[in-house]
Amino acid sequence: MSQYIDYLESYPDTNIVFGENGLIEFENLMRHSGASKIVVFTGKSSVEANGAWNRFLRAAALLDVAVVRYSKIEPEPCIETIEAMIDLLENEEPGQVVAIGGGSIMDAAKAAFLTYQGGGKVNHYFGMNIFSQNNPGVKLRKVICFPTTSGTGSEVTPYANIVDKNAGVKKLIVETEIIPTYSFVCPSFANSMPPHVTLATGCDALAHSLEGFLNVGMDSSHPDVNHWARESIRLIVHNLPAALKNCHCHEARTALAAAATLGGMVIRYKPTGLPHLCSFSWFGKIEHGLAVAMLLPHAWNYYIASKEIQDRTMRLKEIFPGETPAEVIQSYRKFLDSIGVPQSLKEFPGITPELLEHTAADAGQNKMKLELAPRPVPLDRSQAILGEILRQAWQG
Repeated sequence: MSQYIDYLESYPDTNIVFGENGLIEFENLMRHSGASKIVVFTGKSSVEANGAWNRFLRAAALLDVAVVRYSKIEPEPCIETIEAMIDLLENEEPGQVVAIGGGSIMDAAKAAFLTYQGGGKVNHYFGMNIFSQNNPGVKLRKVICFPTTSGTGSEVTPYANIVDKNAGVKKLIVETEIIPTYSFVCPSFANSMPPHVTLATGCDALAHSLEGFLNVGMDSSHPDVNHWARESIRLIVHNLPAALKNCHCHEARTALAAAATLGGMVIRYKPTGLPHLCSFSWFGKIEHGLAVAMLLPHAWNYYIASKEIQDRTMRLKEIFPGETPAEVIQSYRKFLDSIGVPQSLKEFPGITPELLEHTAADAGQNKMKLELAPRPVPLDRSQAILGEILRQAWQG
């Protein structure tokens, strides 16, 4: 355990309190904060099922604070939900905001608290560091996070994904001023996740760390980022099967909670690659974690034309056995087979050849993402290259 605890403690952006004593540390933090009211954003029922809400209330009862809960956040939060959350914040004027839930809850809370403090509409903040660029030197208060799934790593990232229903796509806020200052990762909060959620979230975390590890062009972004990524990959491969068999396996849940947070740390410093780019607008058609995990071997096969990516791939052979880069990728796909990840995208009715054509065309417009891919994608060939990756993933 000490290895990944050391890695969690090496993260410079968030104070990560890991383990089942997190609520005791939260009490101490609140006693020194001076806050008299806390607004808590949660999902509709999962925090009751996993016991997180009752445990939070017991901790809050020891403090002289009022607690206001908002629980009307859907699994894919939309702009209208964020606006309702902002209205609540304006009415309650809390001293602190807490998010208890999965990535959607934390993303929604970060987007709402940013907009509440920054003013205007949430639409104004989609893009890269819009608040920071317009308000140089201004520091915002941050959401305190209690993740209850082990996937997105939102508890340590500058990202918030929000659905624009009118446009039919997810939009992304990237803002350093929403990286949580404190996150309390209590592994047992994830015990109530059913197997299909455990699978999808575990695959999401695995993709984060693999995509980051392969991104050789960003190696200088942080001296420890590749260590975080490789440890996350190792933890997931060794523990996700056990968590799928027994949702209350404490050792597996603890390892996966650490792996997911490590994955969030990785994508803070190394952007995700082509799997995340291509699957960004598929919400409601396939679980995000499955989508990126299934796309990865096909994108990876494109990457390994680069000698640097071949060398980086071989650094994973102890986790995914193989004597060549192609064999390592095949071992990764065999791992997905072993945990029940489908072979092909055509097994999902919402993923059609027509959608994939649109995906290749739309993704090909993201010049920055194409250039930052582990093996860059030439803009003039992007639609053909992405189309071939998507075709292979659809056929399986």
